[in-house]
Amino acid sequence: MAKLHGDPNFRVLTAPQQPAPGKFRNIVYDLQLVRRLQGQEGDVVGEEEPATPKKIFQLLNQTIEALSSVPSPELALRLYLQCAEAANDCDIEPVAYEFFTQAFILYEEEIADSKAQVTAIHLIIGTLQRMNVFGVENRDTLTHKATGYSAKLLKKPDQCRAVYACSHLFWVDDQDGIKDGERVMLCLKRALRIANAAQQMATVARGSSGPVILFVEILNKYIYFFEKGNSQVTSSAIQGLIELITSEMQSESTTPDPPSDAFFASTMRYIQFQKQKGGAMGEKYDSIKA
Repeated sequence: MAKLHGDPNFRVLTAPQQPAPGKFRNIVYDLQLVRRLQGQEGDVVGEEEPATPKKIFQLLNQTIEALSSVPSPELALRLYLQCAEAANDCDIEPVAYEFFTQAFILYEEEIADSKAQVTAIHLIIGTLQRMNVFGVENRDTLTHKATGYSAKLLKKPDQCRAVYACSHLFWVDDQDGIKDGERVMLCLKRALRIANAAQQMATVARGSSGPVILFVEILNKYIYFFEKGNSQVTSSAIQGLIELITSEMQSESTTPDPPSDAFFASTMRYIQFQKQKGGAMGEKYDSIKA
């Protein structure tokens, strides 16, 4: 039997009405409590009704909804995602999906500031990457929404970084079955197109291309998935991106950017190191000219 009835934080959960401060400060404790209950059997001692994870999640949902009257949409979104992770840990897919749905609704309707949107979408992507409770249909729906919103951010660089971050939604090492190399490559190619568009916009606006930092960041994603064994990311694709970056850096219209240059040089040193290391990984890199 779970002996939680004497805990004042637990009474906050079961109380019908609480002032706002009392509600909000106990949410973190509630998330810890729901994980504890998941591993216990029986009713809570001294309570008329058993405290179950589902009931606590219902109370949490009501509490987070109250944040809309403050208003604190960014905080509410973070809490929805934390609750989704807790539901994931309790293996309750419908509840986890509902919290994600509420997070997306909040993102669509309440978060208008462009910087807040960037932060929010990366929180969504990162949380979704850690989820393993979803079936194929629900996960596809959520990843489709995440990639769609990523490509609609206000600034091209933000779009690019969010889209290539979405590639990790389709290749998760510790989850069986989530290794979709084709969709990973689609994300990376889309990010590359956005980076190209950002360069063109910089040329139109300033008469010179912007720094190549986005291309170098994407190159590092190519290398990551190449080493993970994604057959869609080939040595020739990496070579082509290296040549593109080199060409952009040598162009007279490109704005000098020492951090970008240093990042690219470091990436080339890494490739050279892998080539010289030998073994299976050395063979993979053998055809790449660094």
